[in-house]
Amino acid sequence: MKKKLTPVLILAAILVIIAAVWQAKEAATLEDKLLEIDRQTQTERLLALALPEVQAKLNTLLQEECDKMGRHLPFNTPKLPMPAGGKADFNRGFFLHAENQLLVPEGDEALLNSVPPVIWQNVPHQARYPHSSILDPDNLKQEVQGVTTMKVSIAEPTRPEGEPLRATGDPEPFFGWTYKGHLVYMRPIRTNGGRAADGFLIDSTKLAEHLIPVLQKNGLQSPQIELTADGNPGNLGDLPLVVKPGKEVDLPNVEERSEALRGTIASAWMISILTVIVLFGLLAFYARVERRRSDFVSAVTHELRTPLTSFTLYTEMLKNGNLPQDKVQEYHDTLYNESRRLGHLVENVLAFAKLTRGKVRGRQDVGACGKLLPELFDKIKERLKKDGVELQYTLDSRLRLLSLRTDLLSVEQILINLADNAVKYAENKKPCVHLNVLQTHRMLNIRFTDNGPGIAPQVQKDLFRPFSRSAKAESGRKPGVGLGLALSRDLAHSIGGDLTLERSDEKGTTFVLSLPLGE
Repeated sequence: MKKKLTPVLILAAILVIIAAVWQAKEAATLEDKLLEIDRQTQTERLLALALPEVQAKLNTLLQEECDKMGRHLPFNTPKLPMPAGGKADFNRGFFLHAENQLLVPEGDEALLNSVPPVIWQNVPHQARYPHSSILDPDNLKQEVQGVTTMKVSIAEPTRPEGEPLRATGDPEPFFGWTYKGHLVYMRPIRTNGGRAADGFLIDSTKLAEHLIPVLQKNGLQSPQIELTADGNPGNLGDLPLVVKPGKEVDLPNVEERSEALRGTIASAWMISILTVIVLFGLLAFYARVERRRSDFVSAVTHELRTPLTSFTLYTEMLKNGNLPQDKVQEYHDTLYNESRRLGHLVENVLAFAKLTRGKVRGRQDVGACGKLLPELFDKIKERLKKDGVELQYTLDSRLRLLSLRTDLLSVEQILINLADNAVKYAENKKPCVHLNVLQTHRMLNIRFTDNGPGIAPQVQKDLFRPFSRSAKAESGRKPGVGLGLALSRDLAHSIGGDLTLERSDEKGTTFVLSLPLGE
């Protein structure tokens, strides 16, 4: 199961990192994306507000030119006069098409040659079929004996000979059409000689110069007005013109928006970074738990193997009666000591497991220090005496009447664990322990001092880490699983105190157990 879990965690880590990087990248571009959305929205809004004004301006300009033409340009004249008032700068020239005759005002004859012939060919076609497709001889033609003819035609009245050409009704509305960059604005006229048409050609660039200031006044900084592609409708009434607002536009409150977004972007970056940190922290924690589990199994297995081997060997020899009588008591003592060591090991492991799961002893011992502590120390003294440990203690007379509220079983286990280490590392000395009780800042300090060889500096930094063992213990020369000091500190914390290393040298080691005094 563990082997399957590891690749799953690695895959999850990779996916989370990819998601975090993607989120950070999206956060980095968020401001630009929102700014672009705001720009488009503002552009559309300003364009919608400006179009009615532009359309009104365009209608005024076109109407002024249309008014110059009157009801229609004059028929039956050898030369077409220039309408009164001349023509505007965007007006390339007036024209009149009647009975297959194309006329322009005097002085504008160059207009006939400056416009592609297909324009003039389409004027009568558009007069007959307003808003129809433009006939392009290069694309739409039917060859009949070398003559280009239209596929569909309608019958037109023929003017009686000698009767002057005249309009037979009101002119139809003006409309515009375009072909390859040329813009025509014209109207059909019904006559007694068929359909006629008059109108004028528009310079779209010049016309745009009159309309763009209106757009700029409405907040569009770089608008353009262009002809639509052939046959496509525009957004300026009947003329095939399209208004393009451009990308430059005034955006209100840009700085305030950017300032607000920076906080959001910073939060997104922070979340991404914290996600990666938490992920690696979880992976490190998982690796640490796995390492602890492995260390625990290894240490406990090693510690159980030796006494179990002794139990098996000695009990078998005692059972078979293969021992001299003078060795029986020695073997009994060995079995007793090993059983006590195993009991102490099991007690520590169970206590550590309970603390790890958050289960703390709920009992409280309350009383005067002068009564509780001597009883506790005497009990520990008797127990350590069996292990050959000499215990002495001194109690400050000022503490005898102070109240103590604590868990004496936990205190006893802490001191027994410290004494067990003193015995383990005594180095052929008779282990001696001294307990000195003092008061500091509403705390009761029990200074535990032994006469051992001290703790190496490189070991001190990991002294209270679970399963931390010295080089001698790792080599197998000293028993233990490395839980004693870690358990002792956790027990001290569970009863509101602390356990610290005060000093350690070749003369011995001193630990300080701090306990809270009662009210």
